[in-house]
Amino acid sequence: MSSSRKSNILYGFLAFIFSLILFFNANGRNVQTTLNTNPENFEETVNKVQIHPVYDSDKYYILGFDPYVSVKLSSANRIQLNAEANPDTRGFRVVCDLTGLGEGTHEVKLRIQNGSSAVGYTISPAKVTVTIEKKVTKSFKINPVVSSSNLGEGFSVDSITVEPEEAQITTGEKTLAEIDRVVATVDPSKTASADFEEKATIEALDKEGNRLSVISDPAEAQISVKVKAPEKIVSLYASQIGTVPANISHYEFKLDSLSTVIRGPQSKLDAIESIALPVDITNISEKTTREVAIPTESGVVASPKTVKVEITPVRNTTSTTQTTTSSTRASTSQEEETSASSSSEESQESTEASVEQTSNE
Repeated sequence: MSSSRKSNILYGFLAFIFSLILFFNANGRNVQTTLNTNPENFEETVNKVQIHPVYDSDKYYILGFDPYVSVKLSSANRIQLNAEANPDTRGFRVVCDLTGLGEGTHEVKLRIQNGSSAVGYTISPAKVTVTIEKKVTKSFKINPVVSSSNLGEGFSVDSITVEPEEAQITTGEKTLAEIDRVVATVDPSKTASADFEEKATIEALDKEGNRLSVISDPAEAQISVKVKAPEKIVSLYASQIGTVPANISHYEFKLDSLSTVIRGPQSKLDAIESIALPVDITNISEKTTREVAIPTESGVVASPKTVKVEITPVRNTTSTTQTTTSSTRASTSQEEETSASSSSEESQESTEASVEQTSNE
């Protein structure tokens, strides 16, 4: 093969290689351009994101808006998106800027502060309506509230105390004028059949019983409730238990109280008319006094809780009766013998008299 032909083949091969390089380079740029212009976006919505109002808190009190919003996040960077969605690693916050606004009601647009440039944020709702009032503070007496639903069946409130007795209420000037009472209410889902203590949140209510927006200092009050239970007087009687000794016929019982007062749920009291005292007479052969506890079912309390019982054993009299009967029988036999002897003597005397009379004749 000539050197000219070899050169042509080499140039052709090099041209083919450069063509491939140019082809892949061009397509690679197109692919990179496509990736850059159409990135894959990730989205996530986070709820209960708190609004941070910016205002003069020493001068004004704000109210009338829901303090939480939802924020939709979007980003091509999944790691960055997850960081903003997590409340522990989140960098952004939602701000309601009230700077420069005076007293009255205003519609304010919310904005994102300290957000990441790699993440998009959409706030819902985008605006809130805020009422700005002059800030005031006043002391109010705390009214403890205990519902009948807090008490067991038939129970009633005997007394209620609250500590502290007053609270400092901070709110807007107009809202303060609407306050009818300040209360601390025991959780209505809790039921008690005995004295109890409970911490309750302090709230301000208007005349219709609606909660008003206030800040209370302290936020909670300690409520102490003394409960009065339904009561009933029932009779008591002794109920003998145990083993009776052989020489004892029976026992006589004397209670120092024939009645007691029981307290508890009304339905349980209605089912009790009298209570039996279990008196154990095992090994008792002499007069004895014992203190016996009054038995009651769960939820029922007796007052007094114990009763003194005098126990008197009555001995068995069977052997004495037999002895008396034998003596009676012996005495009867002796009388019969004496009577028979007398009759015999009388008969003998009569015979002798008759013989003597015959001889004289």
